[in-house]
Amino acid sequence: MIKKSLLITLLLSTSTFAKTFDAKDFTIEYDEDVPISIVEKLALRVEENKNVVKAYLNQSSEYYGTPIKESLVVYISKQRRTPYQDWNTIHIPEKRVLSAFSAEKSEDSGMAVIHELTHVYAVSSFRKNKKNGFEDRFYDDGLAVFLQHRFGETPEYPNFGQDLYRAVAETSASYGGLIDLGESETVRHSAKTGVGRRLAYLQEGAFTQFLIENYGLDKYLQIYAGADIQKVTGKTFGQLEKAWANLIGTFMP
Repeated sequence: MIKKSLLITLLLSTSTFAKTFDAKDFTIEYDEDVPISIVEKLALRVEENKNVVKAYLNQSSEYYGTPIKESLVVYISKQRRTPYQDWNTIHIPEKRVLSAFSAEKSEDSGMAVIHELTHVYAVSSFRKNKKNGFEDRFYDDGLAVFLQHRFGETPEYPNFGQDLYRAVAETSASYGGLIDLGESETVRHSAKTGVGRRLAYLQEGAFTQFLIENYGLDKYLQIYAGADIQKVTGKTFGQLEKAWANLIGTFMP
């Protein structure tokens, strides 16, 4: 009985501090210590970035929308240290939100809004698959990294504004070589920080860029939706990886 009463008390005390800002077609949840002026600026940023992501995807007749039908929720989180997407909700660390809209930005001011919105509005057919206990987000994170690089307002992790091909080349030199693309998800999940995790993200983004540049957005989205990559491109995954790696090699320091 005591445990049940304690749980109810905790739930009530937590909800007391939660506030909601209603934008046009999404909501922002935040604690009262976040100024409303900051929340309004974030809402404008999310709206602008949402329009960019959807406009880019809608260029292609192969884009059929998202299976996520619930309204978007943006949660300004005190707990999370990095941005994160969970179904229709994107979590952005409170410290990053405050820093992003302050006069003095820090290295932790990147909110990765485009990256996380891409996860909401473009769900690959591979994401439901499990790889070593985690969702297979090889293509999902590849597209998210690529679009964040292309359209983000500020330089952010993992390439911090640097060309993706060059960033892969230089980071792989520090890591000791390229990661096999088939192992990038395993490496990315093996640690929350580090060169290997960063390189895995970079490679996924750079390979997405390679496919879109060489085969176009329509064919890329066919692959994203689960089509056989050899039937779409005329080459096996291994052949594509070799051609991509050779291209990366020209950027090696």
